[in-house]
Amino acid sequence: MPKYLKISLFLILILLFFYGGFFYANTLNANKIKQVVKIAESSGSNFILLNPILPYVNDIGLDYNELKSFKPQIEAYIKIKKSENPDLHVSFYFRDLCRGLWSGVNENEFFSPASLFKLPVMIALLKKAETDPNALKTGIVYKAESFKNIEEESGFKKEEGKYYTTDDLLTQMICYSDNTASLILLSFLGDSSILKVIFDLNMNVGSQYNNNTNFVSVKAYAGIFRVLYNSSYLNKQMSEKALGLLCQSKYNKGIRSAVPTQIVVAHKYGKRDIVGENGKINSVQLHHFGIVYHAKKPYIIGVMTRGGSLTLKEKIIYDIAEIAYNEVDKQCKINHDNQVFKE
Repeated sequence: MPKYLKISLFLILILLFFYGGFFYANTLNANKIKQVVKIAESSGSNFILLNPILPYVNDIGLDYNELKSFKPQIEAYIKIKKSENPDLHVSFYFRDLCRGLWSGVNENEFFSPASLFKLPVMIALLKKAETDPNALKTGIVYKAESFKNIEEESGFKKEEGKYYTTDDLLTQMICYSDNTASLILLSFLGDSSILKVIFDLNMNVGSQYNNNTNFVSVKAYAGIFRVLYNSSYLNKQMSEKALGLLCQSKYNKGIRSAVPTQIVVAHKYGKRDIVGENGKINSVQLHHFGIVYHAKKPYIIGVMTRGGSLTLKEKIIYDIAEIAYNEVDKQCKINHDNQVFKE
């Protein structure tokens, strides 16, 4: 066969393969659409291509209108605080859990997670419990001698020689930010389990990691709360358990104090302390994240801070959380009064 005929035949085969595949794929899509139409018609719905939750929005009571951005207010506030405190670093993240709209300020800057690292430990344990019924029942006898040099942030007081289950320790670690409970669970789970969670949730840790390494951004860490809310990493039972523990956190500053007490908040704070040569503790970083269960528009908020006094950082987190809550609440009331959302 002449060479040009071979080339022509080869090109024809390619075209047949491409267009054959194209028409086959479109036939499949057409069949899928027909199936969806049949299902929609049988249920009496006229809307087959819209978000399937929309027909239930009014019954649920959520506000599915888009929020108007209040990022400029946050930026202006941070700029003022930065001008007053040049060594200050502040990152902010917000995500509307109804629409998915998010905004951030310095959202990709890295910080040390400090006690925020306890969430991957919790998730690793609950992931193990999905397939191992005994994962939350395993018992450990507490021996104070093994943890005499461990500093607690707001630890749960443990009794010498008392038997604690991993579930007990999980509660202590999350609700009281207990460092000893965290170390015991780390030992129980092993490094590989924790690193897998960190990798799966895109919280990459470099090879030179230590307690003071800045490697987590406010945007990346907020993703943990999103996957818990959507139950997209843990199953529903374990996601609910995780969020339930976070709602019981004893930390009452920052986001929690900026939001009305009747509003449920699933939250975790992190504080990185450094002990100076004189023994004085210097809290160099303070962070706070949470899901605020606003009745009309639940949302995720995260603030990470570095530099300045502890009092200053606490005030900044409180102020930013207050701005966010007031804006969400105000806009939801306006939307309700104006009936912006239509059937």
